[in-house]
Amino acid sequence: MIRMIVGVSETFDSAHFLPNHPKCGKVHGHTYKVEVEVEGELRDGMVIDFEDLKAILREIVSKFDHKLINDLIDNPTCENICLAIFNEIKDRLKDLKVIRVKVYENPNKWAEIRI
Repeated sequence: MIRMIVGVSETFDSAHFLPNHPKCGKVHGHTYKVEVEVEGELRDGMVIDFEDLKAILREIVSKFDHKLINDLIDNPTCENICLAIFNEIKDRLKDLKVIRVKVYENPNKWAEIRI
């Protein structure tokens, strides 16, 4: 049995503010980038069809796209956004192991969950 890791990425644009934060307490926006890697058994040459994985990620991030993330997550730090995406993709992909979700707030700042 060969196990392999595959991944996809997606972007979305959203606004948020961090309550009581001196700099980020005002509404502002980011173009977020999300990377997801999953591990599974290689079957018929694939772990999962890239289009299927991309569609699942796209559906998850569409909930955040062009929204005020505070309406969805109480304290929408990059870390909490990453955790929310990780939990949802993990729930959707029961047959695969989600090994990494990385959310970039901008090209130089990110939060990551690695299993």
